Amino acid sequence: KKCMKVYLAYINMMNDHIRRAHEIRNPWKFKHVTELKSLAGFDDSQPVVVMASPGMLQSGLSRELFERWCPDKRNGLMMPGYTVAGTLGHHVMSEPTEITTQAGDTVPVNLSIEYISFSAHSDYTQTSGFIA
Repeated sequence: KKCMKVYLAYINMMNDHIRRAHEIRNPWKFKHVTELKSLAGFDDSQPVVVMASPGMLQSGLSRELFERWCPDKRNGLMMPGYTVAGTLGHHVMSEPTEITTQAGDTVPVNLSIEYISFSAHSDYTQTSGFIA
């Protein structure tokens, strides 16, 4: 939510399409995108896409979701960008058959694992090209 304030503050820096859309409604409010603060009440009985950080999968919701979803072959994990050696995120890139959960249990890794090259860092030219 904090980053959205930046976009709203600099709407004049956006392309014409975004500026016109902003006159009608907030183009940064997405109907099907919400913030997940905990797994309490989270319904994943239907298809769902989660964008989670940190990509190292060491702790937090991303780790909890991975442990919850990794035994089911219908699920998938896309690792975006760099992972640090010694982290679960780095380990899963070697496609292990099982992992140890934070609780110490061993669970099978049946979900598909893919890597995509992604960096949140860009320079002025790249950012301007994306926005325009």
